[in-house]
Amino acid sequence: MTATPVGASPRFQEAADLLDGGARDGAYAAGVLRVVRGDEVLFERSAGYARAASLFDIASLTKPLTAALFLVLSQEGHLSLDGLASEVLPFTSPDPRTREIRFAHLLSHTSGLPAWLPLYEKVAAAEKEGGRTLTGTAEGHDRILADVLSLPLVRVPGAGWEYSDLGYMLLGRAIELAGFRSLDRLLAEVVTDPLGMRETRYLPLAALSECETGQLIPTGWSEARQREKVGEVDDENAAALGGISGHAGLFSTAGNLSLFAREVVRACKGEGRVLNRPSAVKMTTRVAMPPGCPRTLGFDTPTPPHSQAGERAPADAVGHLGYTGCSLWIDPVREISVILLTNRVVFGSGNRKLSALRPRIHDAVWKGIAG
Repeated sequence: MTATPVGASPRFQEAADLLDGGARDGAYAAGVLRVVRGDEVLFERSAGYARAASLFDIASLTKPLTAALFLVLSQEGHLSLDGLASEVLPFTSPDPRTREIRFAHLLSHTSGLPAWLPLYEKVAAAEKEGGRTLTGTAEGHDRILADVLSLPLVRVPGAGWEYSDLGYMLLGRAIELAGFRSLDRLLAEVVTDPLGMRETRYLPLAALSECETGQLIPTGWSEARQREKVGEVDDENAAALGGISGHAGLFSTAGNLSLFAREVVRACKGEGRVLNRPSAVKMTTRVAMPPGCPRTLGFDTPTPPHSQAGERAPADAVGHLGYTGCSLWIDPVREISVILLTNRVVFGSGNRKLSALRPRIHDAVWKGIAG
């Protein structure tokens, strides 16, 4: 990819000013914005103490990568979108409706599972009672997944949609069972390594040398862990699972995420390295049921008014947000991707300044592209 220096790209000056202003005004302490069209980097800028190569905890941007991994495995016949999750996962819920959950439901957040639960608190309570460490261990991991598998549903699968971390936790586990390897290993072998995403990984502290840890962007204080989080997953449920989950846990760079976006764009044309065209179409097309669901198999779509993708976002764009302050939006028709990585949570999870700023940054980008 070739990059255009910021000084030579006046079309994106408004976006640059907004990005810099967000760091000054406390929306985040570190940010990177990268805009790509085809193989050309139209614009890239870092703000605060970030650099272009900084490693961010991308939080729920893990989900589209989990979805891509599932779809590649389905291309190879290991899993099926129409397959019943109960044929792979040992549900123990007394709710018989859990046996109706199909993998497509989990991918599109239409499974009927609850959105989120503080499952890590149950692990912490068991630790205190038993006097031994469970967080991040295999036993702690299995306790959390067993809890999810025992839950009743909030609605019939396919009858409505509700964004659910729990559904992607189960997807991650199903992928492991079908692929006979750990989720992190499978993702590397099947998706990130073939795409050249060398910096995208779970548990980055285990892979980085001491001098390389300066690439890591912190995400603030954890009450549960009683320490600052640098290079360990921000999400408490993912931490209790050992840092590796289908819903969160990945660290990446803006450059690496643009490689993933490029794969989605190319695959839509039948030119993907890992995704075939039918898989890419599923990832970039809203599901038909239930009516009005804004989700695809792995992504969200702009939902005006007040979309975080901006008022100018193309209607056929797809993307995702991450709780830590990260986002990725892809316009597959025009072959454009916009990656915004920040650490808004470094000032506390209640810091909402990015919610007002991010659509303005995106609108400035869309305007710059059109100009």
